[in-house]
Amino acid sequence: MLLRLPESVRGNGPTLATLTEVGQILEAAKGEPPLSLAEVGRRMRAKRVRHATIRATVDFLAQLGFVTMGSKGVQWTHTRDERFWTAARKGSSLLEEA
Repeated sequence: MLLRLPESVRGNGPTLATLTEVGQILEAAKGEPPLSLAEVGRRMRAKRVRHATIRATVDFLAQLGFVTMGSKGVQWTHTRDERFWTAARKGSSLLEEA
């Protein structure tokens, strides 16, 4: 199976509402430097979200290819730009498409 629960998921894992909210927070912050998981938690509406839940959510979004995690935090990397996906399907550079 291609899609698996990340190692960080314990029990049932995060809800769909949590996945969506964390995704929205990260997508809205794509012009900012990477956000720490603590900062993602501070920006959530619910103020008592466990760090493990945020970690599991970010791990799952990373597995889907929406975010990238690094030593400085997590950042939204998914793009809806059709030029990008056309170039990716062809295996060419965006510079060649321009």
